[in-house]
Amino acid sequence: MKINVASFNPLTADVQGNAEKIIGLLHSPAEQVPLLILPEAALCGCPLFDLFEDKQLLSQQTIALKQIAQATKTQACVLGYADKQAGQVTTAAAFIYKGKITKIFDTETISFQGKLIQFSLLSPQDVAADPDADLVVFLQARPYIKGNVSPRLDALKKFAKKHGVACVLCNLLGGGDGMIFDGLAAAADAKGNLVYLGELFKEQLETFDTEEKHKPVSYHLPAIEELVEALSFGVADYVTKSGFDKVVLGVSGGIDSAVTAALAARALGGESVFCISLPSYCTSDLSKTLAGKLAVQLGVNLEEVGVKPLLETSKESLAHIVSHPKDLTTQALQSRLRTDILAALAAEYHALLLSTDDKSESLVGPLMIYGQSEGDLQPIGDLYKTEVYEIADWLNKQGNLIPRGIIERAPTSELKPNQKDEDELPPYGVLDKLLKGYMEEGKTPEELAKKLRLKTDTVKKVLSRVNQADRSRRKMAPALQVSDRPLSLRLRPIIKKINL
Repeated sequence: MKINVASFNPLTADVQGNAEKIIGLLHSPAEQVPLLILPEAALCGCPLFDLFEDKQLLSQQTIALKQIAQATKTQACVLGYADKQAGQVTTAAAFIYKGKITKIFDTETISFQGKLIQFSLLSPQDVAADPDADLVVFLQARPYIKGNVSPRLDALKKFAKKHGVACVLCNLLGGGDGMIFDGLAAAADAKGNLVYLGELFKEQLETFDTEEKHKPVSYHLPAIEELVEALSFGVADYVTKSGFDKVVLGVSGGIDSAVTAALAARALGGESVFCISLPSYCTSDLSKTLAGKLAVQLGVNLEEVGVKPLLETSKESLAHIVSHPKDLTTQALQSRLRTDILAALAAEYHALLLSTDDKSESLVGPLMIYGQSEGDLQPIGDLYKTEVYEIADWLNKQGNLIPRGIIERAPTSELKPNQKDEDELPPYGVLDKLLKGYMEEGKTPEELAKKLRLKTDTVKKVLSRVNQADRSRRKMAPALQVSDRPLSLRLRPIIKKINL
């Protein structure tokens, strides 16, 4: 049977707009075949959070399904949406043909044009196969996590081989609130061979014949390239769906802002990226030079706005209360002034403001509440510092995008003269292992000290910073989620005392 498989990118909660896109696919000039397959949540988008149970949204979907049903004359389609079952709202699918709507919850086998097709909203490892099915179709909305593409394909092949039935997988495409859906579309034959694989992170409509013999294909995208593609797509989709076509970010001559700018340029084109250098009294000439080289190599816009005059004016305004501000006070002022400037320029350019923090910095600081962690989106917020360097190295192999001086210099926030992150913290190669061990693996300070050959007091000092930074992390922008343990899913109390 010939089928059209759609990597479909809906806008969350825009039921009418999504329905019009679906009807457009039914009327598209693509080959008119018996069945169009769309992913889970195609009609409503994902994630919905509290909108999942919104009565108006549920009602809109009912109306939209009827509109789609009127458009299915010679071609059937199956798509995901949200519906009620036994009084509870749940994910569902609708098989629509010749005006008739058949609802599917979890899994259902439907007779269509002499074939039995089993449709499922579950993962292959969770489905009991119908022994009479001629084809099994998996509709999914599984968020992308680095390294999870191959396991999903392996599960599809294993299911097909075990049950001796051809299978098709159609995953949601798009992004929402930090989640990234990769639009994975694939098919396996009854022997368990992967025989069709669509392009990731791309909206497309492909025709596939489930009964023809196809040469086996394989998935071979390197993990680091897959991650870069995911982040670039995540930036582009988030910016576009937020109603913008440009971004603003601060560049410091450091690795985080450099990689963030590179991802933004890759996603939107350099002409749509506005980098702002924000030198202060403690900014080195090297930082300004490297920021300039970065802009040239990426082909992005670069402007400089000095923070020192604003800092001095702010300190003068406080002089009748604080005649000699503490170092921390001055650092906080610098950080917040930089954010104010970036936010003002984002408003002026009608652009989305990117935060450049990585996961390591978000865990241990230096973060200033209402400071540099503010923004609309953190493209690298779910990456440890060592992963950011890996991306920089990969990007340079593709086209020498990031100056070597940025990669080789010691990380610094430059909130005071001659400051280096490693003055107060272990090297990032060690620090990231410590942070991952504590936050993701639940290891004790003593276990981490022994494993990493650190003093227990050093470990406890770092972990105390992690625990104190929870207040600042609550104010952070959404981060593109590419790990199975993003900080956005770690809801820790602000008011607490953790005895390490």
